[in-house]
Amino acid sequence: MIDYSKFEVEDFITDESFGEWVKGESDKHTAFWEFWLEAHPEKKEIVKQARQLLEALKNQPTAINDDEISIEVAKVVSQVEEQPRIFFPWWGKVAAAVVVALGIGVWFWATFVPKIPATVATSPLNSSTTKNEKVEVINNTNSDYTASLPDGSTVVLKKGSKVSFIEKFVGDKREVFLTGEGFFNVVRNPSQPFYVYANGLVTRVLGTSFTVRAYAKDKEVIVAVKTGKVMVYSLSELKKSEQNANYQVQSLYLTPNQQATFEREMEKFNKALVEKPTILTKPVETPDFTFENTPIAEVFQRLKIAYGVDIVYDAEVMKNCSVTAPLGDESLFTKLTIICKTIGARYEIVETEIVVSGRGCP
Repeated sequence: MIDYSKFEVEDFITDESFGEWVKGESDKHTAFWEFWLEAHPEKKEIVKQARQLLEALKNQPTAINDDEISIEVAKVVSQVEEQPRIFFPWWGKVAAAVVVALGIGVWFWATFVPKIPATVATSPLNSSTTKNEKVEVINNTNSDYTASLPDGSTVVLKKGSKVSFIEKFVGDKREVFLTGEGFFNVVRNPSQPFYVYANGLVTRVLGTSFTVRAYAKDKEVIVAVKTGKVMVYSLSELKKSEQNANYQVQSLYLTPNQQATFEREMEKFNKALVEKPTILTKPVETPDFTFENTPIAEVFQRLKIAYGVDIVYDAEVMKNCSVTAPLGDESLFTKLTIICKTIGARYEIVETEIVVSGRGCP
């Protein structure tokens, strides 16, 4: 893949993937660049400058396409590089490009350690000279079992599930292989992303908690996010990227209370809300669901902040609606059912959004 760690402002501006991210119309590019930035914090300032410049270029009143932008930026960079470096430091290039632009126009789960320990087997790696052995943990008990990983991360294995990994994570990746179902609580480490391989699906994270369900007999693999951000893609996509350095992996980006279902045979993804959305951990403040003649806009905003779920509705039609209801520990969907009955509306789940419709209130 392209080594963006060596890019400067002008390189980012002329990169197609970066441009698509700035447009904000592609989940694939949003996922890639948000993960890349988390892994390369030293580049945040340069990326910020490049993004501001590109937005300035695109927000001019005179119509201009991507090719024209690339040409004009290249011209400015070329002119700047011809000048003595003492007069044009890196920020000088940015300033010059902006001038041209103006001229033209993104504690673990409740469980317990079984009384009968799970089976832990070790086997050497392919190389007979290495001391870094492969570890395999199989939960052969009737209860959940928590396995500790080399970096301090944990995985809660369901009955009959198995996870394998090397004794010590080395290199630029932390890799584990799962069969069955496990809930991962991953220690954050931007310099060493965490990968879970399961039945043809690859899940990539930096530090978060999520569930992977990948039983051999099942036709689908499910990844459900509890906290943080997760990127998922097929193993075949990973192989393509390894064969072609310029190949952009076709991936799916997930946030809390979202899940992806991967159809193994068709290698197709479906994105949706988890079955039981939960309140986000560590909220800014304790959620208050006691409503007393509260405008519907505020009601939906509180739910959105608490659960991290987008609620779509016609604000103009429902501007006169208000809710009086002492809600508390009910599930999100129970809350929505009560609220919708109060204002004479209904809701449906469309992928990762909740769409509320109704005639409004007098």
